Amino acid sequence: MTSGRAVAGFSYACALLTAATLGYCLLRIPIQVTDSFLNILTLDRPFGAVVSEALRERGYLRPGLWAGLKVVFDLSGGSYFEWFRGVHVLQVALVLVLFVRLLQPRTRPAAVSVPLAIAALVGSQTFAWTVLEAFPINTFLTIVLCCAAAASLAFAPHRWWVDALAAALFAAAVLTLESGILVWVIFAAGSLVGLKGVSRTGLAVSTLLLLLYLVVRFAVLQAGLPGWLDREAGFGFQRYDGARLQQMFGAAPFVFYGYNVVSAMLNVLTGEPRDGVWQLTRTAAAGEPDPVLLLQAAASTAATLVVGWYAWTRRREWRARRFDRGDQIVLVFAAVLGANAALCYAYTKDVIMSPAGFFHAAAVGVAGAHLVERSATAARGALVRAVLVGAVLSTLWGARLIGIHVALNQMGLEVRDQWAYVDEFLERRNIRTLTPRQEALKRQLQEDALRREPAPAPLRNEWVRAFTR
Repeated sequence: MTSGRAVAGFSYACALLTAATLGYCLLRIPIQVTDSFLNILTLDRPFGAVVSEALRERGYLRPGLWAGLKVVFDLSGGSYFEWFRGVHVLQVALVLVLFVRLLQPRTRPAAVSVPLAIAALVGSQTFAWTVLEAFPINTFLTIVLCCAAAASLAFAPHRWWVDALAAALFAAAVLTLESGILVWVIFAAGSLVGLKGVSRTGLAVSTLLLLLYLVVRFAVLQAGLPGWLDREAGFGFQRYDGARLQQMFGAAPFVFYGYNVVSAMLNVLTGEPRDGVWQLTRTAAAGEPDPVLLLQAAASTAATLVVGWYAWTRRREWRARRFDRGDQIVLVFAAVLGANAALCYAYTKDVIMSPAGFFHAAAVGVAGAHLVERSATAARGALVRAVLVGAVLSTLWGARLIGIHVALNQMGLEVRDQWAYVDEFLERRNIRTLTPRQEALKRQLQEDALRREPAPAPLRNEWVRAFTR
């Protein structure tokens, strides 16, 4: 086996091993009562009724989301847990495989950086809730997968069918969730940095589809955008409901919008704020900094500094527009980061930034490989510094990678407990009667959840609770 194939084999093995461990944990979590159960109840109708109702939503246009849920619901044949959770596991595996495909490691320095990059992806606060939650298919994870697939198409050699796939992928993504627009951003940014996978013609077709989407959404269906009162959001050191936000920023909404955009970018780059709230800063000001939030902030900031160092070392090539694959990945990350943050103008949440988190981790992989490669020929002092940087990054992100597995185990216990009180949950939602079919579905999911008994969590203290935030 050649060196390049050995490196690729090792890298994909790391991705599949990570996917297997996450999948094992996911398959021990029953279908969740919150979000998932109520959504499954609404799927027990004809396909046309499910999609047509999605087209009538105010503030949203997500027929692709509901169409996908309905297809899985019908294909399941009543094996709801196996199908919905199986799709979740499959999506995680595909994201990790496409992540390694994007990095395309071919050298030993690149292979060394792959485990770090995977840890930076899976351990990121932006990625955590794509794994921890399901609706019953995590929509944000679907968008991460679409963005990963878009990057794979953009970086591929051009073929006529790539343009067709790119257009279909964009349409599916944008009709699933508003952040599906990032698929177009990836194609556009890729074209600017010299990628040929999606041709100018393919980009033009995707642009026309984007314009058509905007016309249909705002002029034809008049779906609009969510308003102030639709959800609570973070600002400063706490969260506020919609009425309070209206009172605070009704006369100057752009202050709040600007705060959300900047906060979303900082969340990816430094791990703070979280969901728009400066949680670490708040606990530090109180004299008791949260150690897990501190770990996340340190890991994210250290990783961003290494990416910044990489950009600085490549500045001359960038000015001359001599981009290699690593440069193109980092520059596409910059474009996705800005666009993803802009989509958070009215509401910021960690998981919404998961596409930017995906490319941030890829940029960490590029920068890590560059660091290892340069250290091989560096003087002794530079080599020591490189080893120290690598050790710090590996330690920080290794802890985060362990944390997501701890959180998944804890989630299994909590979801199982939810099903013991499902009737009280329905009553709080003012759902007092179910049809016979819905009652049978509830009983099936409840019995399945109570039979699915996860092993006791190894740690039942602040460490566990911190990683489930």
